[in-house]
Amino acid sequence: MDLRGGSYVVAGGAGVVGEAVTRELLRLGATVTVPSRTPDRLAQLRSALPEADRDRLRTVPGDVGDPAGVLEVRDRVVDGAGRVDGVVASLGGWWEGPPLTEVAFPVWQRLIDDNLTAHFLVAQAFLPVLRGTYVALNGIAAFRPVPLSGPISVADAALTMLLRTFAAELADAPVRLHEVAILTPVVTRHWPPEEPAKPHWLTGEQVAAHVAGVLHPEFPADAPLQLRFPADCDIETADI
Repeated sequence: MDLRGGSYVVAGGAGVVGEAVTRELLRLGATVTVPSRTPDRLAQLRSALPEADRDRLRTVPGDVGDPAGVLEVRDRVVDGAGRVDGVVASLGGWWEGPPLTEVAFPVWQRLIDDNLTAHFLVAQAFLPVLRGTYVALNGIAAFRPVPLSGPISVADAALTMLLRTFAAELADAPVRLHEVAILTPVVTRHWPPEEPAKPHWLTGEQVAAHVAGVLHPEFPADAPLQLRFPADCDIETADI
């Protein structure tokens, strides 16, 4: 697969799964822009890349979880890149804590902001200017309630409907939307060595290769909005 000449944005590209996506797109020859509100994370991302890929990484300091910040990031990306062929939203993260009846409101608000509102803001900012593919990463908690991770289940399920609504409203727009639902934990170089990973869990490289395939211009135009990966995973019995 070849993405040379393509220009992509990975929101959350300095995060755990987002970094894997960024690395794969760069490996395939694309130019990738990664925004982050933490300059140190951008510097760490660049230093972790193969030297041959660093020239095609563009980093933009900014907060995509803030209404004004995401528009500033969008404008800087468009001005710098000239065009955007695709956007990947790899936002939020996993969380475990008390049951929903005991979750403190500040914790709830932070998790909803990180795992849902940030997706809304990035999509709202980039979809009107995109002439390509928009991919949002989601998880198995969107399909089944996960005890002691209630806010994540709620946010992920809402993300599914958010993307369905965007897709319905933009049916005639020159953009292809997909939700890639990753149905196992993702094992990356950041995985804690003291926590054994199960053999059937996906690796960051597998997820990144799948996302790159969805972004490719030759990906079937009639593919469904929601793409479950792996496709044969039994949601009710999967280990998470």
